[in-house]
Amino acid sequence: MRAVRYTRTGGPEVLEIAEVPAPQPGEGEVVIDVSHAGVHFADVMFRRGQFQLPLPAVPGLEVAGTVAGLGPGVTGLRVGQPVVAVPTGFGGNAERVVAGAVTTVPLEGELTGLDPALAAATACNAATAVGTLRGAARIEKGDRVLVLGASGGLGLLLGRLARSYGAALVVGAAGTPERAARALAAGYDRALTYGELADQLDELTEGRGFDAVIDSVGGEPREQVRGLLAVLGRHVVIGNAADRDVTLEANQVWYDSFTLAGYNLGGVLARRPDLLRAHLEEGLRLVADGTLRPEFQEIDWDGVAEAHRRLEGRTAIGKYVLRVR
Repeated sequence: MRAVRYTRTGGPEVLEIAEVPAPQPGEGEVVIDVSHAGVHFADVMFRRGQFQLPLPAVPGLEVAGTVAGLGPGVTGLRVGQPVVAVPTGFGGNAERVVAGAVTTVPLEGELTGLDPALAAATACNAATAVGTLRGAARIEKGDRVLVLGASGGLGLLLGRLARSYGAALVVGAAGTPERAARALAAGYDRALTYGELADQLDELTEGRGFDAVIDSVGGEPREQVRGLLAVLGRHVVIGNAADRDVTLEANQVWYDSFTLAGYNLGGVLARRPDLLRAHLEEGLRLVADGTLRPEFQEIDWDGVAEAHRRLEGRTAIGKYVLRVR
C-alpha cells in the first residue's frame, strides 16, 4: 500500500512516498481504509526527532475512512462502516491504518453526514481542545483565558471553545502582528503579539491576571506565563512548538500560588483510552453542530512535505488534510 514515510529524522525533505506492507489488526483493533488523513504539528515534532519513534515511521495522528477489517474481540463496529479514528502508533498518512476500537468513532447518529475531510482535519485538535479546557484548565464561567499560539489550527479551536464553556474574556497571543490579526478575525476578544502581553496585562484583566493560560508554544512565551497568571491561575502546557522548555522548581508553584497542569493526547491514550474516546466524541459533536468550525485545506500526496514546511515555519493557514483516495 502507499504511505508517507521517513527512514531518518530531519527536515521535510526526509519525507517520501513509498510502498509499505498493509497493517493487520490485533486484539481490540480495526483496520481502516483511509479516505482522508490529518497532517498535524505533532507529525512535525516526531519527524524532526523531538520525540522518538521506531524507524522507518509513517506519520499521521487522525484519519477518516471506512472499516476494512476487525481484530479479535471487537464489537460495536462493522466492515464498511464510516468512521473517524486516532490510530494506534501513528501511521495515518497511508492507504490503510490500524486503530484501537476504543478510539474509532462511527460517523453515525449525531455525526451522520459529517464531512470525512472535516472530521480528519479536526479529530485530534477537537479532542485536545475538549480535554485541555474541561479537564486540565477546568474553565469556569467568568474566567479570563489566554491562549498562546492562538492563530494555529488548535489555537483557533481553543478560543472558540473557551467562550462556549463560559469564559468571560478570551485573549489570543501569536508571534507576529499578522498572526495576531488572524486570531482576532477568528473570534478572539483581543489578540496580541507575545511582546505586547506584559504591557497590556493590567488593562485586559483589571490588574488580576489570567485565570488560565493555555501554552502550546514553549520558549520565551512560556517564560512569561508566571507573570501573567492570576492568584490560583492555571498554566496548562499542551505542547512545545519552539522545542525549548523552561525549568521550574516545584517551590515556585507554592510561592506564587498557581497550578501547573498539562494535556497530552498520546499520554491520555496510553493510560486512559476511554477518557480520550470521551474527549474525541465530544469534540466531533461540537464540529458536527457547528460550535467548532476549523479552516482546512485538502492536499494530495505530493503536498505533504510542503505542508510540513509551512507548519514548521509557522506560516500555515488552518489545517492540512491529505486526500488519500
